[in-house]
Amino acid sequence: MKINSVKLSDVTTYRFGGVCENFIILDSENDLPKLKNLLQNKTNFVIGKGSNIAFSDRGFNGNVILPQFDQIETKNESEIIVGSGVFLPKLSRFFKANMIANGEFLIGIPGTVGGAVKMNAGAYGWEFSDLVNSIRYFDLNSFEVQEIEKKDLNFSYRRAENLDNKIILSAGLKIEQGDTKEINKLLSKYNKIRKDTQPPGIYNAGSVFKNTSQFYAGELIEKAGLKGYDIDGVSVSEKHANFFIAKKNAKASSLYKLVQHVKESVLSKFGVDLEEEIIFVGEFQ
Repeated sequence: MKINSVKLSDVTTYRFGGVCENFIILDSENDLPKLKNLLQNKTNFVIGKGSNIAFSDRGFNGNVILPQFDQIETKNESEIIVGSGVFLPKLSRFFKANMIANGEFLIGIPGTVGGAVKMNAGAYGWEFSDLVNSIRYFDLNSFEVQEIEKKDLNFSYRRAENLDNKIILSAGLKIEQGDTKEINKLLSKYNKIRKDTQPPGIYNAGSVFKNTSQFYAGELIEKAGLKGYDIDGVSVSEKHANFFIAKKNAKASSLYKLVQHVKESVLSKFGVDLEEEIIFVGEFQ
């Protein structure tokens, strides 16, 4: 375990955020017993790749916890155990290398397994919950390792329940053998779609707003005439309106203002109240 003072702009894809004096890196589950005195009665926030997070420019006064549990182990012919710190494109490549089907959609999602569980990440008609059997976690109330079955997570669109105040340790994922040609075909297809329709990953955090069965957020933002709209160096992408791009040295407060402006504009024009997928952490008012 390491505890450092860190600029949060260095650990998030938007490159936003002030200083956190208590940035805790967990190298293995052997670090868990040491956490009680550090985390009890404190404000704690767990991150992975920081791909859907915007920390305040004022920093974060609590603990930010980064689990680096990156193991991928085969439990049996129908299940693997994957650490919460495993990068999703790495997991997709593991699926490919071992001729396992149904992991192709993970290739372009810039997050970790822990984040994918908490946010039920997905693309191309797939969600991470489609793969999950169970989750192991460290409970920050009892300070014990526990396990929860998929049915008790109540997965829904970009959401899982019963994981508050918990550090996800690993996920048990169901697997099935696939066809190498079909896997490669889907990987190529998904990579092309992302390249053609989405801006590069640097200085953005993926989709800003959630879609629903009634609408795509990007379409509403585009119809509102907001492509390219800029507030102090943070703008709505010209390539995909549900992606907001930040220039180097832009501020989290500018992103927050842009998100509020887009929400107000879409609500005014279409009567739709967009829900953020991105998480704002700290003081923004």
